[in-house]
This record gives sequence, C-alpha cells and structure tokens, in this order.
Amino acid sequence: MSRPTAFSPEDTTRYLCVAARTDEGFAERMTKALVTEDLHAVAPSVGFSLRPVLLHALAGIRQRRVRDWCLLAATALALVLSPLWTVLALLMVLPVAGALARRAGESRRLRDAVFALIALAVLVFVSVSIVSALGTAPAPTRSRPRPEPPVDDWLVGLPWLAVLTGLVMYALLVWSEWQTRQTLLSELTRAAFRPEDAPALPAGQPWLSDRLEAIDEAERGNVTVYDGFAPFAGHGPLVSTWSFALPSLRPDSDAGTENVVPLDTVELVAHVRDRLAGIGVEPDELPGLLLTERAFVSGNALTMHPALLPERDQAPQQQLPGEDLARLAARPHGSARHYLCAQVPSWGSEVVASTFLHFSTDGRLLYLQCDRTVLGPLWQQYHDVDRISPVLTAGAIGRMLTRAASGLASAVPRAPLRMVRDVSFHWRWQRHRTVERAIALQDLGYSYGARFSVREEATDANYHNYFQKTDAAKHLKLIERHVLAALLDFLDERGVDTTEFRNRQMTILNQGVIQTGGISNVGNQAVGSEATATAHFATPEPATGKPT
Repeated sequence: MSRPTAFSPEDTTRYLCVAARTDEGFAERMTKALVTEDLHAVAPSVGFSLRPVLLHALAGIRQRRVRDWCLLAATALALVLSPLWTVLALLMVLPVAGALARRAGESRRLRDAVFALIALAVLVFVSVSIVSALGTAPAPTRSRPRPEPPVDDWLVGLPWLAVLTGLVMYALLVWSEWQTRQTLLSELTRAAFRPEDAPALPAGQPWLSDRLEAIDEAERGNVTVYDGFAPFAGHGPLVSTWSFALPSLRPDSDAGTENVVPLDTVELVAHVRDRLAGIGVEPDELPGLLLTERAFVSGNALTMHPALLPERDQAPQQQLPGEDLARLAARPHGSARHYLCAQVPSWGSEVVASTFLHFSTDGRLLYLQCDRTVLGPLWQQYHDVDRISPVLTAGAIGRMLTRAASGLASAVPRAPLRMVRDVSFHWRWQRHRTVERAIALQDLGYSYGARFSVREEATDANYHNYFQKTDAAKHLKLIERHVLAALLDFLDERGVDTTEFRNRQMTILNQGVIQTGGISNVGNQAVGSEATATAHFATPEPATGKPT
C-alpha cells in the first residue's frame, strides 16, 4: 500500500526560493554573506539545495534594481515639474500612504484596501490644491495693484503633472508586484517547481559564476568550518547533549592493564553507521535518514590545519579525503573533531532532527559524546505561495495594490542610496576584499568560519504544528535507541564487559539515564566525576508572522 504524503522533498528549497524572491532583506543578507564575503566558509545546506535559492535571490535583486532606477528617474522628473509638491509628497504623503497600506495589508480585506486608496487619493488632492493655491496671486488692492504670489512659480510648477508622474511610479510598483506574483505562479508552486530551472546568471560577470562554483563545491564538502562557539552551524540550535565514558575491560577483570580490550574508533564508527543505515531503508522506521561523516573545526584555528587552509588569503577547503577523515576519527587533535551525523528530515524537510556522535578512546576508556539539534519550520509567510490562486480575484488585486503602495513608500526614499551603492559596488567590494585579506595575513587568529546560515536565517521562532515538535523528538529517540544497541553489540563482539550498562539499558532508553562505571546522566542532570548532560527543548508557541 502506497503511503500518501502532503509534502515534497523539495519543499524547503522551494520555500527558500520564495523567501529569496519576496523578502528583500533576507535576499540582501544572503548575497552579502555568501557572494561578497568570499573569504569565509559556507555553512552546510541542511535539507535544501543552495544554488537555486541564490539564483532566485540574484534575479530578485536585478528586478528591484531596474525598479529603483526607474523610481529615481521619475522622482527627478517630479522635482523638475513641481519641486514644492514633490518635497511635500516625500515628507508627508508617502509616509501616510505607507501606514495606510500596511494597515490594509494586515487586514487582508478588499474593503480596507479600497478605503486606504480612497484616503490616499483625497490626501493627494488636498496637497495639490494647497500647493496650487500657494502659487496663485491674491486679488489686487489699492496699495498693491499687482501683488505677487506667496511662492515663486518655479517652486509650484505643474503639480498635476507631478501627480501623474507619481501615478506612473505607483504603476511601476504594481508592475513589480505583478511580476513577482507571476514568477511565484509559474516557477515556485509545488507543481511547477524545478530546481534546475532557476534563473540564469547575467552575462559578463565571470567572477559571480566562479563564486557560485566555489559555493557548490563547499556545499558538497565534508568539513564544517564554524565561527564562534557552537560547531553545528546550519543545523539549528542545540536541544540536548549527553556523554559517557565506558571502561574497555574484559568481564571479571581487576582493572589491570593486561585486561584492557583495545578498541578501534574507526571500526566503531563504521559499525554504528552500518546499523543506522539499515533502519534508513525501512519504510516504517526512518525513511529519508541521511548519514554522513564530517569534520568540525573552529574558523579561528585553521592555521593549525594547513590541509584546510593552504593559503591564508583564500577561503578554506571544505573537503577532506576519506583517509584524512578516518585519521581524524582515530586520533582527534587540535580544534578539529570527527562526528558521525544522522539527519532525519520530516515535514518536507522543514523539520530536521540531527544527531552528532563523536567517539574516542584514550587507552582504557571509550568516550561517546552525543549532541542533538533540531531545525524548525520556515517562516509562515514563505508558505503563502501555496495559497496563491491563478485566478486574479478582487481580494488578490486589493492585496497587490496595498503591497505596491507600501513598497512605494519605502522604495522611493531609499532608491538614491541604492543606486549609489550599486554604482560603487565593484569598487567597495575590491576594497573590502583587499582589507580582509590583509587582516587575514597578519592575524593568526582570523576566523574563516561560516557566519551566515541560509536555513537558520529563514527558520521561524515557533513551530507551526504541535506534531512537528513531537516528530523531531521521536526521531532523536529512535536514533538514540539504535546507537546504544549498536554500541552494545560492538562491545559484546569484542569482549568488553557491559554488564552494568546492559542491566540499565531500559532505564537509559525510557528515562535518558547513562550509567557506566560510576558515571550517570539522568535527563539534564549529570552525576559522576566525568559526567555531563544538558537538555533544553523549547516549548513551541503558536506561530506568528515574521517580525519586521
């Protein structure tokens, strides 16, 4: 019997493409961090493909650049036609229009949109009437047979023509909203989405093509170079962690050196990985389970790892050969650590529960560190693409008109600054690259770590559905159960005494207790001289809109 599903494995990539197209701030932060900051590593792409998201972000930026150039030209024309009214519109009419549009957009009712447009039309009419009156000379008197108008004619100009220019600017924003809507319908609905059909790069920019190739290569790598304290960049917040140390002694030993069982960390990792791989193919267990081995290294300690940083004025390498990764697993050193990573995606890869397992030995003790993270769903507004109707209803027209009015109020004042920024981009970019590379060459502690995660940036602060949280917790517990079972099998095969561990296995699985050799972790409580444990699952709140 086939299993129906309401999700697609590519949903997360698709929603992130929607974010790149519709969320201007998100697109600018992403392109700045990944395209222009080319001396830093790239965070892993968990549950999505990065290239189509970047291509949609760049296409949206190009569309807004054309819009801003047209707005700047129209504003200059309005200043020539009627300087006084144009200044009055920029200082008073546009802010009021933006406030009315935002209020109408929040209500999502056509009646409120029509009211906002009528109020805006009245405001424009009143402002033009006032400006026209200021340019009209008062009636002659005996003392002043030819009185002058209160304001010079050149300041008043032709306000009604300036209003027409303003309407053209508004129509330009409506056109931009229409183009975005058509892109969403034709490319980013579930039925139409194809990652390989993402917009092409503009011609004549080979540096941009080279940068995207470097990003693709880093995305396929097996090394995470992180910035700051937390190593699991791109995988979401740490929700729980536990660890234990197990003496690798034979049964009934007196802890003498001759009774120590030598353990091979590489063999243990392979054994656990094979055990987990078996449950990934079972449809009733963890379909979609992804197992990888990764190295995690601090970005400010790469000078200790020349294989990852062959040139200090270039971005770090994010791919290690298999033998180097195995060598790191067998003998951790410096700030680099080997982890076996088990990722379980669900809800169209919007919720990803990740378990990170680090094994090491120091002679007579086997040490296991287990860290677990959860990526929550994307912001709710990025799901609106699934509610767009191909039929242009009255409500859709009203929302498009209010978004255009709100966008006009914010785009016009910022258009000159954006144009200056665009014109000077290459100069500023080259200067920034030169300065960053000079600092990296001088500073041995310069951090090359990934400072931006596309997935984490777009993640909502709350769950959208209660079962998203319970599914993530379930997947973490299932992985934990199989890891412990695989570990016991491995130790039994090699003749290690696991009597106490086995006796407490049920307690471990049901209560989160780890009891080995006098070390006990219970939930988020640690008992023992070498025990550590933390757990901090957040209680989800009802999802709200993304804060602005």
